[in-house]
Amino acid sequence: MTVRILAATGDPDAARALTGLLGQLPGAEPATPLADSTALLDALARAAEAGPEDLPEVVVVHDVIGPMPALELVRDIALRFPATGVVLMTADAGPALLSSAMNSGARGVIGLPLSYDELGARVEDAATWATGVRRHLSPGRPALPAVAGGTLVAVAGAKGGVGTTVTAVHLALAAHASGRSTALVDLDLQGGDIASYLDVQFRRSVADLADIGDVSSRVLNDAMYVHESGPALLLAPADGERGEEVTDRAARLVLTALRQRYEVVVVDCGTQVTSANAVAVETADTAVLVTTPDVIAVRAAKRMVRLWDRLQVRKPQDTTTVVNRHSRGSEIQPSLIGRITGTRIATSVVPAAFRELQPVIDAGRLQDLDARSTVRTGIWALAGELGLVTGAALPARGRRQRRGGDRGQVTLETLGMTPVILVTLILVWQAVLAGYTFTLAGNAADKAARAAAVGNDARAAATSDLPSAWAGSLRDFSVTRADGTVEVDFTIRVPVLFPGAIDFPLPVHGHAGTVDESDRP
Repeated sequence: MTVRILAATGDPDAARALTGLLGQLPGAEPATPLADSTALLDALARAAEAGPEDLPEVVVVHDVIGPMPALELVRDIALRFPATGVVLMTADAGPALLSSAMNSGARGVIGLPLSYDELGARVEDAATWATGVRRHLSPGRPALPAVAGGTLVAVAGAKGGVGTTVTAVHLALAAHASGRSTALVDLDLQGGDIASYLDVQFRRSVADLADIGDVSSRVLNDAMYVHESGPALLLAPADGERGEEVTDRAARLVLTALRQRYEVVVVDCGTQVTSANAVAVETADTAVLVTTPDVIAVRAAKRMVRLWDRLQVRKPQDTTTVVNRHSRGSEIQPSLIGRITGTRIATSVVPAAFRELQPVIDAGRLQDLDARSTVRTGIWALAGELGLVTGAALPARGRRQRRGGDRGQVTLETLGMTPVILVTLILVWQAVLAGYTFTLAGNAADKAARAAAVGNDARAAATSDLPSAWAGSLRDFSVTRADGTVEVDFTIRVPVLFPGAIDFPLPVHGHAGTVDESDRP
């Protein structure tokens, strides 16, 4: 493979030495070194007009170049021409400069005086990376600035058992499902469980990168495992004591390399603050703190936020708290948690539904959680809120389910219950009409008997207080006198639903009797 190399240095001696060594590299095609940053950027811009394939695979930048500062120049090239690997050449290849170069988007650092072996290794790594990027860039598609700008999300737990790893895993799955290249990193160095949740057995871990000064694409490939569900995994060491090998400097280099390669990097920071995961929280675009709506967990969340603030890792207002196992009946609601911790509360909450999780957790198949699961819907909606998903992909559908799924489900259930509700209301109303008819019949019979006892019109008395719908259904009215008593009998019908329309076929019998006073002096 031919590797086109463009160098820029204002030092003639360094230019001659560099040109001589580059010419000896197999497959290398070096161009004449340029003298300043302006000439370099102009040359790259002209080459980019025809497309990424015309750009050199590797650009070597001397740190004494002008007029633009070297690190600023590296960052500009990485953002404008992400299909080109940048290598910084410097006389001071110490840890501080190495970290700054990686943060700026450099693919490697070469120390001066130049060494053939070191130069060859750095150029090869940068060329391999550039070739991989170009392979994924389709014609006409704009170059993505993911080389120096991948999104980093740090997920930490207020305490053990609040659902930190479940949240981190499904945020990564949501990002991958939307078509974004995704890495999932386990920085819970003593007790990381991502391997268990996803049923992974892999001998490499983040501890294997701890002593590597230049975390290249090839090194990452050796240490990472691409899971069947899509995200690339960088696991915690199987032996917890090896977690001490991962220093803050090592974590910074690894996370920087990951951000240059993946569009989304999700880091499970666990529930303990170490120098390594503190770097993740500090450098993350978004820091997510997972808690549950109980007193102990909320107190732990408050302690965690205060600790980050005291260590100058992250301000409370820059932290997003997500409530797991949420229920409307809980006394502690998200708004209260926000006031207690001083953090921003995520709009998306994860409901309390451990029964949905238990089968997939026990099987080590967290990726198989049902798409209709309320837990998955809640976490994927959180991914949308954090900007980890794009377009009309699966997570977008998850967001729609989060916003409208509950309403839709309630609507369907209500429609299904409508006939039962209507029938129940009709029966209750009919029972009310029947009871009212019995009351009217008893009152009418008493009034008719008293009127007949004094010689007045009994029928008129019976209908005097009856509503017209019931008075019209009065039948078989009779007055009987015997042995000094007078008795009144009649029937009245119960209306069906609407009085005055249809009468119920079963009549109500009205009867009353009293002493006959019509013949007394």
